[in-house]
Amino acid sequence: MGAGLSYFDLAENDYQFLRHDRDAGRVGNIMCSAAQNICERYLKHIIDVYVQDTDTTKVLQTHSLRVLRRFIREVLPDFQIRWNTALQADGYYFSTRYPGNEAFIVDKEDVDECWEAVEETRSAVIRYKEERENGVCRGHSEKEKCDAGK
Repeated sequence: MGAGLSYFDLAENDYQFLRHDRDAGRVGNIMCSAAQNICERYLKHIIDVYVQDTDTTKVLQTHSLRVLRRFIREVLPDFQIRWNTALQADGYYFSTRYPGNEAFIVDKEDVDECWEAVEETRSAVIRYKEERENGVCRGHSEKEKCDAGK
């Protein structure tokens, strides 16, 4: 990724923007679209940084949180997240941005569910990053170190 920015950096930037709008009580399609994109970027960060022996080109091009979940479960089984909560934001990326049969205008409930997905995803990724940086992986003893040193 160029200019020293990571998926995490970009997700955090958008997270702060979305948090400001949510705290102001705004409701709009862009908020749910952004929420899905934020979750996507957080998840892509752990793939980009911690997956080393698998080609990630295709999965990093998806906008589907379900596709990302499938990939992460397979290659990073120690990543812990409440997927049912995180997946609440899936499907908004296109249905809230483009006209068509599946397009709709979001309401406060949609925004709240998407925000919950963002918070769950962000917390899980931060926790995973901290564990990896401290060299401890889930499913291993406290003294057993992760093989990924990033």
